[in-house]
Amino acid sequence: MAAVAAPVRPEALVPAGRRVWNVVRLHVANPWPSVILPWIVLVSIHALTWSIWAIISHYAGPGIEEDAFRYAGGVSWLVIYMMIIAIQAMNAGFRFALGFSSTRRDYYLGTVAFFAMMAVVYGVGLGLLALLERATDGWGMNGSFYAPAYLYDEPFAVVAFHYIALYLLFTTMGCLVGALFVRWRANGLYLYFGALALAVVALVWWLLDAGWGATVDFFTTNPLAVVMAWTLPVSVAFAAVGWLVLRRAPARG
Repeated sequence: MAAVAAPVRPEALVPAGRRVWNVVRLHVANPWPSVILPWIVLVSIHALTWSIWAIISHYAGPGIEEDAFRYAGGVSWLVIYMMIIAIQAMNAGFRFALGFSSTRRDYYLGTVAFFAMMAVVYGVGLGLLALLERATDGWGMNGSFYAPAYLYDEPFAVVAFHYIALYLLFTTMGCLVGALFVRWRANGLYLYFGALALAVVALVWWLLDAGWGATVDFFTTNPLAVVMAWTLPVSVAFAAVGWLVLRRAPARG
């Protein structure tokens, strides 16, 4: 009696690395929201900030403080924006990719790999802009837009690593939130924000009880690179929990 060969699953015909890379390519098929628009908005915010600096400097005259323009927060919006992009990526592209024979693991690894690569791009890019900022004497205003406040005196490597680590922290958090929504819809968001609220309350309680001194010592006695390095295990934990959530997500909403 002739044996009947078992059907081959479509994803088995393509190497795993190629499937993951195809997911990365899926995320850059429309580069506008994640690659192009953030830089346009960032440069626009910088131009607006510089205009405000110029107005203040003109009317304040020579008596203005030397470090008056070193505390701009215009770059901070970027990590929040990319966290939202990560949430949308998990929600909008997941079922579309499954329809093209990607597995849940392929999609999740490709998505995390995409945001990891973008973390390097944005971190190095912002670090180079910080170098240019210093070379031009703070854009002619002794200002600090790309390396403000605690980054002002840090070298290029530390500035770039700071932004890479911060980007990874927020995008992996976005992947987790997106995975919760894909699997449990609104209930997943209720679960996340409820757990987040409890964590914030517990943190405040601990700080007020005995942890304030230790927290201040940690941030003041350790170099910035060490402080940011401690965010990497948190990013890995976010990514791991996100995968545990997504691996059981339904293929249909």
